[in-house]
Amino acid sequence: MILYANAGNGHRRAAEALAAVCEQDERVTECRLVDALDYTNKVFQELYANLYIEMVKKAPKLWSMAFDDSDQPWVKDKGRMIVHRMNSLPLAKEIKRFQPDLCLCTHFMPSDIISMMLRENHIDTFLGVVVTDYYVHATWLESYLSRVYVGKEESRQQLLQLGFPPGRVEPLGIPIDPIFGEPVDRETLCTKHDVDPSLPVVLLSAGAFGVMAGDDMAQMLSGIKTPCTLVVICGNNEKLKEQIETYIGANQSDSINYRTLGFTHEINEWMAMASLFIGKPGGLSTSECLACGLPMVIWNPIPGQEVFNTTYLLENGAAILPDCSSTLAYRIDELLKDPERLERMSKAARALSHPDAARAIVDDAIEHLDEGVVRIPKPRRRWLDRLRESRKTQ
Repeated sequence: MILYANAGNGHRRAAEALAAVCEQDERVTECRLVDALDYTNKVFQELYANLYIEMVKKAPKLWSMAFDDSDQPWVKDKGRMIVHRMNSLPLAKEIKRFQPDLCLCTHFMPSDIISMMLRENHIDTFLGVVVTDYYVHATWLESYLSRVYVGKEESRQQLLQLGFPPGRVEPLGIPIDPIFGEPVDRETLCTKHDVDPSLPVVLLSAGAFGVMAGDDMAQMLSGIKTPCTLVVICGNNEKLKEQIETYIGANQSDSINYRTLGFTHEINEWMAMASLFIGKPGGLSTSECLACGLPMVIWNPIPGQEVFNTTYLLENGAAILPDCSSTLAYRIDELLKDPERLERMSKAARALSHPDAARAIVDDAIEHLDEGVVRIPKPRRRWLDRLRESRKTQ
């Protein structure tokens, strides 16, 4: 059973990548992909799915405070556990009915439920917690589990310091669709999508710019002087797409060839053609860019997890972070004029990538099914107090 909570697309996409691997594995006789929120009441679904999105959009400072306040290992988990338990009885029944040998969770809500069921001997299963960012927030910590899969070695060291047994934490990466790591022929893709192969392709995720109007966004980027193809991905936002296309029609540029895209299933192909990605550093988007060797221009990171993801990329030379909107075009232009630097950033991105993370996680879980569950001892209160004080200092 592969479980997630559809509170942000990243958790779902990571679960889908794991499920796709399981469905192709001869060792797996049956695989269920489960959105845990489907087994809760409608009110809880709406709050859980939308509250986070609305907070980061409209009250990012409040979200930042909530992120920091709740990032206290085993200190503020009781309330969360009670809320999850009260709203997840149908999920627990479904897990008991299915009797999975292996559970992989890409969100902490279902892993909370399964960990409690293991503690109370209501189920016998392998519980693998799959962290979908490059930092392990305290909400991911479970007292009963089999494995924790993290994105980098520092996250593994973080958990070891909290008392997790060394053999139970694996830095195998964040699971993504393996298609992002497959070799491609850029010339062929450029022909398919009618893109000039002689020009660098800059891929912009319009969602990173929040509520900014499309014409304002296009005008802000019109300062790019180096000839390029600027592909703006608008997703399902038709109004935004129309605004950008209206601006393009009225303001033809000598340096930028604009393209606008709605929702596409071929984002991997556009990433393979691109020289630069402008957008938010979500765990899945970041991992997909890394697998493609695609340098990032980070824009508007969400306080909390995306700030940690940003730090990871910056310190490893795979991304840049402009100071403000007025210098965004300048920083993009600066990179496009320096192909050698772009190439170094691309190599740095590939060095961080785990394109086969989904396969590696499934293989590891199946190979260690017989190890069962381990109880994670909670550190002494004095150690937790010191940890909390160091977190406040940061």
